[in-house]
Amino acid sequence: MILTHENNEWSFDDGAEPVPASEPSIGYVAVFGDVSHSVTPVKSGHCVTLTYELSLGDVEPVFGNRPASADLTPRAHERALRENFEALLESPEFLPDGGTLGFGMRHVYPIKDNVKHVYDMLKGSDAVVYRSASALGFEPTLYMLYEWKSPFMMSIQGGLIEHPIEFANYDPTDSLDITEIIRGEGGVVVCQDSDSYLDKDGAYRDEKPEEIVWVTPKTTFNEQKRAYLDNLGNEPGLGYVYGNLCLVVRVGEAYERLGYPTSA
Repeated sequence: MILTHENNEWSFDDGAEPVPASEPSIGYVAVFGDVSHSVTPVKSGHCVTLTYELSLGDVEPVFGNRPASADLTPRAHERALRENFEALLESPEFLPDGGTLGFGMRHVYPIKDNVKHVYDMLKGSDAVVYRSASALGFEPTLYMLYEWKSPFMMSIQGGLIEHPIEFANYDPTDSLDITEIIRGEGGVVVCQDSDSYLDKDGAYRDEKPEEIVWVTPKTTFNEQKRAYLDNLGNEPGLGYVYGNLCLVVRVGEAYERLGYPTSA
């Protein structure tokens, strides 16, 4: 069996793995739904494969944005991440004025009217990052990161919001201002290209956007493409806004975060 996820590949031979066992045994492998898997051709003998789909049924909401499947005992890789993350935050040279850390999601999740239900579904390394940040006293937050190309700035703009937006529902009589829609629906504008937000005097054209430092790259596993009508230059056209799920951790200034409590 060949398993692939992102750019990684693993193999599992269910005929060879159980051989050393002293008693009859059956080899099995369990993977998340977004992991591709295939079985190589059988050249001799026989191969019997049973495949099951395991799904999470309706669960009670977990308050406080905490994954329902939190482990009581962190695994070795999770402890290592937490210890290194804590050591980094304790360095006064790391984001001395504070900042926003972004983590691209490594797995696929269903996006509904908002992203709150995803907290109960975090899995794999996504859940590890969430638990590690929470244990250090921070409040990791899930957002849809919308990105679009501004016709005025000729650069990629971005915004964070906790629910999907149907940009097509907005009146295209005038040029559609995606930035104002994001803010109007409770989101925040984020800095994709700091220079594009400055005027000729070096001052921000509008309120200063939030700047994200990406710890793990943005991914497109949960991409949503939203179309909208735009009358820029009195010529109706079709524009697109791309949204992707991400996890954001806001950290305070160096002297503040050193006093953050840590959980046992």
